Amino acid sequence: MREKKVYFPTFGSGVGHASRASIIASSLEDNFSYRFSSFKDGYEFLVANKFQCKDIYPLDISWKKDGKVSTTKTIIRSPLLSGIFLYHLKEEYGFLKKYQPDLVFSDSRLSPILCANKLKIPSMVILNQIKLLVEIRDKRRKRLETLNGRILGKFWDYANEIFIPDLPPPYTICKENIEGVDSIKDKITYIGFISRRPDKKKRYSIVNELDIDKDKKTIYVQISGPKQSRLSVYQRIIRQIEPIKNEYNIIISKGDPNGTSKPKKMEYWTEFEWCPWIEMFEISDCVVMRGGHSTIGNAISAGKPSIIIPIENQSEQIQNAIRVNELDLGIHMIDDNESLVRNIKSVLNESRYKNATKKFKELSSEYNGIEICKEKIKEYS
Repeated sequence: MREKKVYFPTFGSGVGHASRASIIASSLEDNFSYRFSSFKDGYEFLVANKFQCKDIYPLDISWKKDGKVSTTKTIIRSPLLSGIFLYHLKEEYGFLKKYQPDLVFSDSRLSPILCANKLKIPSMVILNQIKLLVEIRDKRRKRLETLNGRILGKFWDYANEIFIPDLPPPYTICKENIEGVDSIKDKITYIGFISRRPDKKKRYSIVNELDIDKDKKTIYVQISGPKQSRLSVYQRIIRQIEPIKNEYNIIISKGDPNGTSKPKKMEYWTEFEWCPWIEMFEISDCVVMRGGHSTIGNAISAGKPSIIIPIENQSEQIQNAIRVNELDLGIHMIDDNESLVRNIKSVLNESRYKNATKKFKELSSEYNGIEICKEKIKEYS
């Protein structure tokens, strides 16, 4: 049987995109081979997990020293970002001509889709953000978002298939990030969240390994996102969670893809530099997280409420957090002075959160995004 080749170009800010692309690639049969490309955290994650990955020049927003998104710097750098995108087009075109894959499966990167179309290679893209959200709060905002959505939609339309790794309306988490792009609405398929299935046997061994007190509820803190944004929120959470140190089991993952996955006992919590266990979502009673779409999907699939502390000025994460708040799946923490402890107690004790998370867990179980992607890849390869 002829070996089939799939190319997975992957957005590299944070590890969510790289993680879900790696899950899809790993599901393919032995007669498939694949290569990745990514940058920053995505590249580090893929290499750390032994995937063959090409390092590309970063095409990303700008960051402040304290880990917040800098909208001003991003705007100032827009001519440079355009130049980097043109460079990506040149690099991707050359790579595709050399590698000659049967299929391009992009996670949130446009340049490989355009190059694949030029070379008549079939392509698919998985997206949880179609348009760029604008951080202004007046009547121009919607007009600007609609305009850029129409423009980007025309480019994304070059892909043969467009997958949204989310639940269909009216239950969509990334609703604000994708709605209103009418030009591609007939090409979109909602495939549910991309998440590895937890191992029930492993779950019990993890509880024992971490010495989790079964008489206490467990709070799992998963810090994710680009390197610049992780330290400040880690320090903030440690400071705020101290008053309840004796009430709960507290497990923290610092989100460093290059870090050790060995748990370490700290003063009143257990800490990972990188937690490799998807089972932690099942073990926990509440998840404290950033607003990354993949992490939210993991919590929903496990039926667990969340406290979301999005990266400041990161419009996609903010809108995800707002949506989670609207659906009673968790609480969007807006202010640095807002009480994390009070919010944790709310999601653990109020019935509206229990009812909503149970409902959405059942909804998400009806979809198998990994299998849908796998079958589509086989169809086009």
